[in-house]
Amino acid sequence: MIEKISDILIVSDIDGTLLREANGLSEENRAAIKRFTDKGGHFTVSTGRAIEAARLVLEDSIINAPSIHINGGYLYDWQKDEVIEPNYLSSYTKFSVNKLMENFKNCDCHFVCQGSSINLLTGGEYLKKYIPKREIKFFDGKVTDVPDDIYKFIVCCDPENMPEIGRFAESIFSRDVNIIQSSPFFLEILPRDNSKGKALCRLCDRMGIPVENSVAVGDYENDIDMITAAGIGAAVDNAAEEVKKAADIVLPRCEENAIMHLICFLEEMYD
Repeated sequence: MIEKISDILIVSDIDGTLLREANGLSEENRAAIKRFTDKGGHFTVSTGRAIEAARLVLEDSIINAPSIHINGGYLYDWQKDEVIEPNYLSSYTKFSVNKLMENFKNCDCHFVCQGSSINLLTGGEYLKKYIPKREIKFFDGKVTDVPDDIYKFIVCCDPENMPEIGRFAESIFSRDVNIIQSSPFFLEILPRDNSKGKALCRLCDRMGIPVENSVAVGDYENDIDMITAAGIGAAVDNAAEEVKKAADIVLPRCEENAIMHLICFLEEMYD
């Protein structure tokens, strides 16, 4: 039960929720988070990004709890610089990925492993179109040559091609795989047990915080189970409609400093 600010854990999605990559963290959000953590509140992020990619857009000074990465693939302790509870895809997943790539030439595919967030298996036309500023490394080998310690594969395509590619992926991957759309142009292939919601519960248990004291906020399909698992689930106004329907509260848009508004709402209730 929440009685004061120091009882609360806020877990925020990054892209489209906490910030827009091009604009960075706003002064308004930064100031509100500092005010919240100075009062003893716990603030962290839950993202599809690996820690290496998250560091590009985040300031570690705003985070005072382990963060969630790869949509639940692992937790990360910023103070100890340590990955916690990593979960990898089955080594057989790469063969289904290879089949998908053989059937669709109108997409890119990369994989994520520890130490390098983007390992491109294709030409890069689509990936560079949607994330032009990110560092991309090409994998020197075939899909079937990728190592076994893979957190996820990501298919990138034009949004109009996503439904067909998504249906095909659902038809070929085994039951130990979870397939989620994390943006209009990203389809992610993850271990079945990976989700932001399950990772939120693990994080709360690790921190000794009741899950009902958590507040989760996001904007896309991969945030829904985290929003519904939290004590208070929030969506930003630029979120997909199904995300807003799953939330307890709807905040202003990301560009309008949604996290600042969330913290002000919590301060009015519990400060």
